[in-house]
Amino acid sequence: MSIDQLSDSKLSRLGALAFLLMPVCYLGMFIIFGALLAIPQGADINERIGYVVAEQGLIQFAYLLGYLIFGVLLLVSVQAIHNRFLGVSRHLLNSASLFGFIWVVLMMCAGMIALVGMNTMIMLYSKDPQAAAILFYSYTMVVNALGGGIELVGGMWVLLLSIVGLRSHIFPRLLCWVGFLVGAFGVLTVIPSLPFIKEVFGLTQIVWFIWVGTVLCGHKDS
Repeated sequence: MSIDQLSDSKLSRLGALAFLLMPVCYLGMFIIFGALLAIPQGADINERIGYVVAEQGLIQFAYLLGYLIFGVLLLVSVQAIHNRFLGVSRHLLNSASLFGFIWVVLMMCAGMIALVGMNTMIMLYSKDPQAAAILFYSYTMVVNALGGGIELVGGMWVLLLSIVGLRSHIFPRLLCWVGFLVGAFGVLTVIPSLPFIKEVFGLTQIVWFIWVGTVLCGHKDS
């Protein structure tokens, strides 16, 4: 086995692990924000900020897991799957990977803004509650915009990769069609009026992540 083949095999193994771990990040966020936390949604902003202050440790962990750790895993995944499809529909593959790398940047930025914004708000809250409230609305809006309010970039990555896959015989065709559907769900999140579309994208993408990771495991020594 040449050095290049050995490097490709190692990248494929790392990519498989990253694809299998990304659902853990998703599920962790779902559990923390859906079951363990109950941030008040009423009009009293002070009540909401007070809850964030009380649960800051768990919220910080959620941001770290769902944005920064996920971003690192996504970076490995984008490189691994790009390498697997290398030579197939080169221009389309490059476009897909570009969306993937942009998604990495957005997730990392969202995580850093979330952590810094929340910590700054907590320090400001005891001195100037009104300014803390303004900061709360500001950083949560930015984090939501970058980190999942609209899943267009992630959807385009999955969608274009699936089209590349359909033009090759590297991945099972059914996996590619599932990915096409997942990517379409992500793109449709640009329409805010569609109910539950973000949740559908997240849940179906978990299935896609696990399936791709399993396929990469099977190809690791090829």
